[in-house]
Amino acid sequence: MQLGYIGLGKMGLAQVERLLLKGWRVVAWNRSEEPRRSARKAGAEVRETLDGVCERLMTPRIIWLMVSHAVIDDVLKGLLPHLSNGDTIIDGGNSFYKHSMRRARALARHGIHFLDVGVSGGPSGARGGACLMVGGDRKIFTRYERLFSDLSAAPSLITTPHKEHTNKLEIVGMSSKRRPHGSYAYVGRSGAGHFVKMVHNGIEYGMMQSIGEGFEIMKESKFRLPLKKVADLYNKGSVIESRLMEWLAKAFGAHGEDLKNISGVVAHSGEGLWTVKIAKELGVPVKVIKDALDFRLKSKGNPSYTGQVISALRNQFGGHHVRKVSME
Repeated sequence: MQLGYIGLGKMGLAQVERLLLKGWRVVAWNRSEEPRRSARKAGAEVRETLDGVCERLMTPRIIWLMVSHAVIDDVLKGLLPHLSNGDTIIDGGNSFYKHSMRRARALARHGIHFLDVGVSGGPSGARGGACLMVGGDRKIFTRYERLFSDLSAAPSLITTPHKEHTNKLEIVGMSSKRRPHGSYAYVGRSGAGHFVKMVHNGIEYGMMQSIGEGFEIMKESKFRLPLKKVADLYNKGSVIESRLMEWLAKAFGAHGEDLKNISGVVAHSGEGLWTVKIAKELGVPVKVIKDALDFRLKSKGNPSYTGQVISALRNQFGGHHVRKVSME
């Protein structure tokens, strides 16, 4: 199998490395040189131009885009003259779902298929197996299901029901009855993949906010609690056991429980804002998500330990830059 891959940032390069290990031939492009060198070293065929990528792929082509939502249209404009009827474009970035719907319609007029894929798990998930939420034409999803299987976490790495905790759900794809597989699913028509990922990020905002607030309460208490030990304990069979709690324990181990070198100013990616906006359009109250978004927007003028916890979590799962508090 062969694949064109556009965008070799932290997520993109990790996915390319995983695909190469799975036996894919990857023809890649990136605007800057250093990631191109890394991809070439990993075994990818790297081209200097977008048309160079298209020229090296047999038709029908599959091209995965892993670039900022702000430049997707520019990349598509550069690719379109070199695409053929029946080719497929996959947007694996964090694009606004309404834009993905528009792009699917525009590409369809040229005979080009389009899938929108929400990807969760950060760079480590991209390398070790991510969670993939796929929207678009179901027939195209089925045609390229091996790609999503190879990029997803293996079934053995996914949470399965414990005998004593039957409320833990196994995550399986919804589209295949042939065999157990990993953490991917077809979720609906064009736009659905990015819609589900948008809401995922909104939920993530609320979860991280509550963790930050809870640990600030414990930090300010008179018990002088061992916060790393508490995070580890919470992650061993408690109701709030989660990957976020695991990452917080790792952050405490790496930076100390006071997180003194971690910024209390929390950036936001835009998807929390989109979630709040769409919820308002749908008439759905989202107080927890909106409060978490407002906290991030106000944190620049009011850094806090809650903000430091959230920043530490963002660094753990996404590799997001962590600024020292002294720079704020």
